[in-house]
Amino acid sequence: MRIAAYRSTGLSLQSLPATRVPGPEPAALRIAALAVADPAETLSQEDVLRRLGLADDEFARGIFERCGVEHRHLRLDEDFLSRPIQGRATEIEQQLLDRSVVAIDALPMDLAAVRVVISASLYTMGCPPLANRLVEHFGLPPDADKYHLSGVGCASAVPLVRLAGQALHDHPGGHALVVAADSLSGILMQADPDDPKAKIVGSAIFGDGCAAALVSNDPGCDGPAILASRVHQIGDTLGAVSLELGSQDSYLHLARELPDLASAGLGELVDEFLRERRLVRADIDHWIVHPGGRRIIESAQDALGLAHEDVATSWEALADHGNVGTPSIFYVLKEEIERSEPAPGEHALMVTIGPGVTVGLMLLGW
Repeated sequence: MRIAAYRSTGLSLQSLPATRVPGPEPAALRIAALAVADPAETLSQEDVLRRLGLADDEFARGIFERCGVEHRHLRLDEDFLSRPIQGRATEIEQQLLDRSVVAIDALPMDLAAVRVVISASLYTMGCPPLANRLVEHFGLPPDADKYHLSGVGCASAVPLVRLAGQALHDHPGGHALVVAADSLSGILMQADPDDPKAKIVGSAIFGDGCAAALVSNDPGCDGPAILASRVHQIGDTLGAVSLELGSQDSYLHLARELPDLASAGLGELVDEFLRERRLVRADIDHWIVHPGGRRIIESAQDALGLAHEDVATSWEALADHGNVGTPSIFYVLKEEIERSEPAPGEHALMVTIGPGVTVGLMLLGW
């Protein structure tokens, strides 16, 4: 299993004008550390085509070649693919736990200070949920708040971190452990002559991945401060992203118009969000855009007037991992921090797009 992590480097936060209630200055909520863990096996697009029985499908080959993915971490051996989704559930739940443990072990953290544990995956069939199992595995404080979210998918990062911040109000100086883990292998099935095209599109882009983040209001912690966040659900779009489950088949349905739906008002939404913080797009030094697929990145890029280099990290995450669902944006954030080494006073804007259709925005500052 491959792991990667970053540790923040003690950079100061640039204050933004705001109206404050008199009293002690609250400690900034920060992403103090971040790590990712991938399954050991890496498959090329050609490998996936062959294992799913799509090697001779001209339409599939065209989608696989144009989607922006080069290789992914997936479990697609013959035995695994022969089982329906229900027959994979126990193994998938164990894999999610194992990868989460590896990612958490890579974090420079004091487990005794963890007071909140939040986990999320696209779907879950297990009980007890991942958060509770992590508390048990690491011997975390038994009174730690525990939450598990399912189905939020690619839009998870912003609500997960928001929830961590809200929960930490009751634990000053404590840490929140946020774990996003997905096994998209679990819903990939071999091809059938009657398959809808949406199934082939999903088969072309999704991969497995896991990310763990340490979120803290401890004034001694470093890392980017979370200056503001917002989630925005676009009306009348519930059918644009859906998990289709049958007794013998499953796939994640993405409507063809999803990129257009998500980007239609994105520019105005971002401008309003930034204006409330007395910022404009030109003040953003690092764009952390969801690597959901080629058209998702292109549509967001066009809507926000970004250059290719502004979203280069998103393109690389898509090429190297595919769309790994719930932890996707954390992969981009980690890589951008390690590559760019943001300086004091710089800002980053996280833009997530997921089921709902929901757009998440999070402003980070160094």
